[in-house]
Amino acid sequence: MAGLARALACAALGLAATGAPLLERAPTPYPLPAPPVDPPPCTTPPPGPPPRPLPPPAVPEASVPVPARPGPRRVSLDAVAGKGIWVTDFPGDRVDAARLVALARRARLNALYVRTGSTHDGFYGGRLLAALVPLAHRAHLRVIAWDFPTLSNPAADAARAADALRAGADAFSPDIEEAPEGTYLTARRVASYLSLVRRDAGSRPVVATVPRPTSPSLAASPYPYRAEAPYVDAFAPMVYWSCTEPGLAASIAVAALSRLRPVVPIGQDYDMGSEGGPPGLPSGAEVWRFVDAARRAGAIGVSLYDLESGGPVQLAALRAYPWARVRPSRRP
Repeated sequence: MAGLARALACAALGLAATGAPLLERAPTPYPLPAPPVDPPPCTTPPPGPPPRPLPPPAVPEASVPVPARPGPRRVSLDAVAGKGIWVTDFPGDRVDAARLVALARRARLNALYVRTGSTHDGFYGGRLLAALVPLAHRAHLRVIAWDFPTLSNPAADAARAADALRAGADAFSPDIEEAPEGTYLTARRVASYLSLVRRDAGSRPVVATVPRPTSPSLAASPYPYRAEAPYVDAFAPMVYWSCTEPGLAASIAVAALSRLRPVVPIGQDYDMGSEGGPPGLPSGAEVWRFVDAARRAGAIGVSLYDLESGGPVQLAALRAYPWARVRPSRRP
């Protein structure tokens, strides 16, 4: 059984994918304020081959339109406030929408972030959104579609965002990675892409999923946060702390990006051992510290990446944290 299908099937039985009790036996809440937690030391994986240079993009840089800045807008961020979980579903994965909503309700979440496409896979999330969105709305949950654009052709990438929004997503979150992940990352390309997404989103929020800043100052960062800011309504930095103190990682990211837009940090809920981090899942105390530090730094919400990789301890820590659940008005 695929990882996501197994996770949801087990959740319906009150089990994690490992077979351990899920949520019903949540640990006693950790202390507040959450004290610093030192993760285990990092591993040193053997060096891999250097990344291959990217081939020429489908649309040359000089042919990418330079967009005008968007005008004033009124966008509610209720969809991404509070607590959420990321779902990494791929083409052909079978996702039981009812079980996913039941799990989110039991975990006291506000938002489900579901993958709906990528440059390589195209848009494939229409059927899932059609099943999931009505059930989620009845449960006072919101559904955020996410997508991996390489920006080789910004307009083609933006067309998938429009597809997800037409299919009923409450918000859209592009996962805008860096060159080692295959992204043609320039300020011109991200601005052109996000200008189209912003236009099609209307009153719904656009939330840029971005690498976490490692310094409170963005001045020296090569990542184009400032080029993205006019077109997005919030930033969702990927605060995968690895062997960094999770509260420090969260507070730095929120402090740096909140000067530009509201921040909804994404916490680590997967094993980073293969990437040079400590082997195994982060502890519940690490998740608790991340959530608490993010909120105290001014984040409007948090989430964990991702449902398939995480375990019962991590989800229980997220569930137990007393971040008031948002109950926005129902959308049709």
